[in-house]
Amino acid sequence: MKTTISAQLRASASRLAVAAVLLSAPAIAHAQAAPAAGQTVEPDAVEEIVVTGIRASLRSAMDVKRNSLQVVDTISAEDIGDFPDKNLSEALQRVTGVQISRQDGEGRGVSIRGADPSLNRVEINGSSALSLTVGGGDRAVDFRDIPVEFVSRLDVVKSPTADMAEGGIGGTVRVITRRPFDSKKPFVAGSVQGVYSNLAKEYDPKLALIGSRTFFGDTLGVLLSGTWENRHLNSNNARTTGWIRRAATATGAGATPGRSTDVNGDGTLDWIPEIPRLIIDRRETERKALSSVVEWRPNDSFKAYFDATYATAKEEVNSSFLQLGASGGLIDYSKTTLGADNTVNHIELTSSTAFPMDLAYRNILGDLERTQYTTALGGEWKVGQWVFDARLDYSNAEVQNNEINSTATVFGVPRAVVDYTGGQRAPNFSFPGLDVTTGQGVNRIDALFNPRNNTSEETAQQFNVTYKPNIAWLTSIKAGIQGRQFETDQILYQRTTRLTCRGDTSSGAIIAVAAPCATLETIVNTNSVVNSIPFFKTGDLGYSGGIRQWNDNTMATYAATLATAGLVNDVYAVNPNANTAQNAGGPGSFQAFLDTWSVEEKTKSGYVQANFDFQDLPVRVSGSLGVRVVDTQTTSTGYNRVQSGSTVNFVQASQDGGYTKTLPSLNLRFELIPGTLIGRAAASKVMARAAPAQLALRRSIDVVGLTGSRGNPDLQPFEATAYDAGLEWYFAKDSFISATYFRKEISSFIINQASAEVIDGTTYNITRPVNGTDAVTINGLEIGGQYAFDFLPAPFDGFGVLANYTYQKDQGFKGTNLLTGEILPFPGLSRKSYNVSLYYENEKFSARASYNWRDQWLITAAGRGSLPEFNEAYGSLDASASYNINDNFTVFLEGVNLTDEVRIENNNAVRRIGNETFGSRVFFGVRAKF
Repeated sequence: MKTTISAQLRASASRLAVAAVLLSAPAIAHAQAAPAAGQTVEPDAVEEIVVTGIRASLRSAMDVKRNSLQVVDTISAEDIGDFPDKNLSEALQRVTGVQISRQDGEGRGVSIRGADPSLNRVEINGSSALSLTVGGGDRAVDFRDIPVEFVSRLDVVKSPTADMAEGGIGGTVRVITRRPFDSKKPFVAGSVQGVYSNLAKEYDPKLALIGSRTFFGDTLGVLLSGTWENRHLNSNNARTTGWIRRAATATGAGATPGRSTDVNGDGTLDWIPEIPRLIIDRRETERKALSSVVEWRPNDSFKAYFDATYATAKEEVNSSFLQLGASGGLIDYSKTTLGADNTVNHIELTSSTAFPMDLAYRNILGDLERTQYTTALGGEWKVGQWVFDARLDYSNAEVQNNEINSTATVFGVPRAVVDYTGGQRAPNFSFPGLDVTTGQGVNRIDALFNPRNNTSEETAQQFNVTYKPNIAWLTSIKAGIQGRQFETDQILYQRTTRLTCRGDTSSGAIIAVAAPCATLETIVNTNSVVNSIPFFKTGDLGYSGGIRQWNDNTMATYAATLATAGLVNDVYAVNPNANTAQNAGGPGSFQAFLDTWSVEEKTKSGYVQANFDFQDLPVRVSGSLGVRVVDTQTTSTGYNRVQSGSTVNFVQASQDGGYTKTLPSLNLRFELIPGTLIGRAAASKVMARAAPAQLALRRSIDVVGLTGSRGNPDLQPFEATAYDAGLEWYFAKDSFISATYFRKEISSFIINQASAEVIDGTTYNITRPVNGTDAVTINGLEIGGQYAFDFLPAPFDGFGVLANYTYQKDQGFKGTNLLTGEILPFPGLSRKSYNVSLYYENEKFSARASYNWRDQWLITAAGRGSLPEFNEAYGSLDASASYNINDNFTVFLEGVNLTDEVRIENNNAVRRIGNETFGSRVFFGVRAKF
């Protein structure tokens, strides 16, 4: 009997089971029907939920990938409230080519194909999601606060079409919430769960509720959902903020012994730590979120909708630092030793009158509140061969950071010992003669109020028209226009009340008040406490013992400082200090003018796009061809410092910018073997706008490290030409293997350049963003697959595996390592990354274990001291299990970072600058649906 090519391919499937483990699945689940071949994935597409369970959901996700015109991967809930992860960012890390960033152990931002999180576009039901970064520093979207319970699916679109809004170098993430017509059968579903953190040692609650039904003969649908949770989010970090080399202060008879960092006297300056510190971050976070969708479908030709998603999080912050100052102290050469690469692995320092060491007990207190919402009002009307649709969008994101610092400092620490000989090269402190759990030696206390508000908003208007001609190969012609108005503002105030017995004077935003040293020690001993959970309770520092507890200042410490000074930290009061624009009078004199700014963008865009399907060719070819033209005008507003004689004022100024870009795109899909072997090719021009803080007229400085940064309103956006070529083999109903080659030719990118600048008589190293002039190319390969072991006898037929692997390499980036002169990798790019997931399910029980890993990546080419900063390779293990008690109730247990992995940063392999632990989290609870 003659065997067909298709049959031969299917027969080979069993031999590739092992290979499938090493390859991957791009997505975990998609619980809705896939679009027909030749359709793009629309952000508001609605299909009836027809499948449940891991395997059926994977099958549906596989069909989405197979039938889409674009390179797209999807993750979806298997059922109401049953998303495969407890955080959207952590779910996205399972997609091929996606890596994530974390804060306090929670997934926060996503990187797609090496692109920084701020270079991707994120939409919620088609509306722009905006950044919630304190300081307005970027466009990275924070995924922590949008509840997974709201989400129907996540699409990661890697090859754009002309009808998509621009703004992503790596790709576009579409967050699609549940909609009332997903199911015409009314339902109410919810969950009650607890979360345990082994670092915070706290059990926290979370509640979720969602309900949907249709009215008036299934023509009007309403869906409402809400969540509430309270979380204790802790992380600990052993940091060496920087590493420095320092020559002697003078030569000959005027030299100061102990200041040169030539530890062994061989004529070569060695590396010593700068601001080594231990940090305990504690954030008690309350999150609340609401989502509502109303849809009206009076007939098959018309629909109208209103979407609204709201999320807010309020963090009560209490971060504790034990911090040794940067420039003080004399090196005791007789007890200081060197390790590899001329780097000290043990250093001992003493104080002198001219160079006293300062040890600070610093607490960041206060609260931080994030609020975001997206809304959309739109409709669609079908008239014969025409489809008209229009929508209005409004997005808003606001961060109010009411930061309060209470810092007690010991100037003149008798002796400091910092040891790096532990296995993890983390700093181990000891201070002979000083009890760090008391106020001993405290001779200055600062009470700082540093409120900062960032507000971003965007309004958008869009109109599209689609024509479906009676031409066999031309499926549709689509055109549209869009207008977007975006604005982001930052207002910063700073005021410090300083109690001192050292003779400090008032200046800038600091009001100094003299007080006896004994009074200062009493304030600490009376009001401060000692951290209840020892430092680095989870993870591995590479040594035992060491300082694990120290003075932990409280709001009572802060209040006692103000009371003793007889002052209040009113940031709206007139600042009496010189060179602070005090002559302007009125409120706002404590405003930090040089870091108060706004950026406005007005964008107009239009596109035309044709979809085609050549079914009669020997190989069926379908695809999309289009072009989008974008015009953006920017206005940056800030303050310039103007001094006339002894009078200083801050004068508001503005600067305009802008650009027009043409963005063509082509997507091709080839059915080499119908339904079994699919080829793809895509090419497009893409862009991503500069971060608002990069465009702003602003300046901020660090008076301790003598560094700072400025904005640049003349910046052009990131631009790249992107190419994709892929092959997908669907060799069984639940199994496939795919490989995609991608290439990004970045013609315009933004890098930071540092140079010396004199500010108020002091020289600072100021960093400024500029557009790079060299062409950067990133070549990569994504390999993915999934395999179901349904050929095995029961009960082993319930097993399956998903895996993915991404390799990418850049060339042309001219950023160099300040020390070695070596070319650095493109920032944010991990050369290798992979994810492997093993699952099992039957009618009652399901379980999943997943390991995610990414290679080292460059954080910044010029960090502290203009040195490169890297994040070392990082991997984490997660697992989940659930049991269906009956059709209505399911109990579940899930764990995140089960092996307590430590995230590590360095300047190079010898000089680590951060060892962070955040422990593991365990979720447990019950879901119900009626």
